Amino acid sequence: MNMTRSISTSQVVGADKAQRAGERRTGWLLLTPAFVLMNIVGFFPMVYSLYISLTNYNPTHGGIARFVGLKNYASAALDLQFWHAIGLTCVFVTLSVVSSLVLAVLLSLLFNLRYPGFFLLRTIILIPMLITPIAVGIVWRVMMMPDLGVLNYLLSIVGLQPQLWTSSASTALLSIILVDIWQWTPFMFLIVFAGISSLPKSPFEAAAIDGAGPIRVFFSITLPLLRPVIVIATLLRIVDAFRTYDTAFIMTRGGPDFATDLVSVYLQRVNFRFFDLGYGAALSWITLLIVTVIILIFTKLSGFTRIISEKEDR
Repeated sequence: MNMTRSISTSQVVGADKAQRAGERRTGWLLLTPAFVLMNIVGFFPMVYSLYISLTNYNPTHGGIARFVGLKNYASAALDLQFWHAIGLTCVFVTLSVVSSLVLAVLLSLLFNLRYPGFFLLRTIILIPMLITPIAVGIVWRVMMMPDLGVLNYLLSIVGLQPQLWTSSASTALLSIILVDIWQWTPFMFLIVFAGISSLPKSPFEAAAIDGAGPIRVFFSITLPLLRPVIVIATLLRIVDAFRTYDTAFIMTRGGPDFATDLVSVYLQRVNFRFFDLGYGAALSWITLLIVTVIILIFTKLSGFTRIISEKEDR
């Protein structure tokens, strides 16, 4: 009798493992066409840009690319303007992502209460991320005009002093960060809210029986359960924030006094204003390396790899 039960149990476990293995193979099979296409489309440009970074290619100088080795990379190491742009971009990404994450979590907790009318409000909140960045930059640039902008008019109504917004070096970067938070907080809210909505109810019911308050429940139950979702949302947002170009260029074009000269704006100037494509390609590869290191550090500190491995072992 016991032998029969053990045999049936082992058969069930073996069948379950086989089913999971089949599901994994099916997933890889479905991803193969996209994986192959992305590598074909992306591999050649990356290799070619690496080659260009080792030359002095400039189409305005006859279009002849002469091999210069690591000279462009050595020049980049001494380019203070480039490192200034890298520093500004890191500040921009940190402030924007952290602020968006905090707002997304607070909004998700609020809308999880599911009061009447919240469905409509959730839809309205998602509108900013559906607008193209160029349109966002134009609209906010007009709104932030010192004399004719609606923001200074609203400040005057409540008795506050008007601001220069994008016209001052001390406030231009913060203005762009404000616009970026406004546009991309809905993206993080969408991910975090989906995570909160899928959390199990039993831990919260047990906490309510034990008399735990809302703050204790949030830090002891909600936040730990929501950690995988927060890590993934933050990772996606960090990668996207480093690529920010449209809004910053439309609003300030890197000014005033290079106060908003993000690395994307600087690379655009080197490549498409000065047409120094060899040096620009080298700067792009250095930027890619820096972003990769930052992502690896983030995944290490956040335990992202451990979260993925735990998900795969289930």
